[in-house]
Amino acid sequence: MVAHEVFTYEELLDILENFEAPPGFKSELVRGEIVLSPQGRVHSEIILAGQVAAMAAGLPRWRAISDVLSPFPHTRSGFCPDVSILRSSASRTARPLPRSDIAAAIEVVSGDLGEKAYGIKVQEYAVAGIEAYLIADPYKGLCTLFTGPENGVYPEPETYPFGETVRFTADGTEFVLDTSDWPRIG
Repeated sequence: MVAHEVFTYEELLDILENFEAPPGFKSELVRGEIVLSPQGRVHSEIILAGQVAAMAAGLPRWRAISDVLSPFPHTRSGFCPDVSILRSSASRTARPLPRSDIAAAIEVVSGDLGEKAYGIKVQEYAVAGIEAYLIADPYKGLCTLFTGPENGVYPEPETYPFGETVRFTADGTEFVLDTSDWPRIG
């Protein structure tokens, strides 16, 4: 029998922070396991649209980042939101990114068909006080917007079919996402 070494949460975060995912994938730590999720052209287009909306709202580039590790120790997770919209008070140099620096997050559903996006991330982002969490689902052609967490729970979300305009406010800034040209999968 081969001995199995168990990594601490901190060791897993360090591994993930230095891990280079294969092309076309992103890596995250979900409940103590490193998970790879496929990302393609559709994901890239929607991620870019989120970053462009942040800059159109007047934010500097450094406040609309993509795939940067942020620890969520409550569930031994380390998420890398597809788009993190940072608070004006956020650190530009902190590694990993403190979850308290994230004002809003955008996630594009990938190969797991939303298991992480609609499950653990809704819970963890609410507990962390992330003001707005938008799930863009190219499989359903639907955006689900969670806002205003109270006591670690988001109220019922709003839904928008691709083609509608999605608006939300985070860190005192209004964001407008025109989804009229967002691509779908399937």
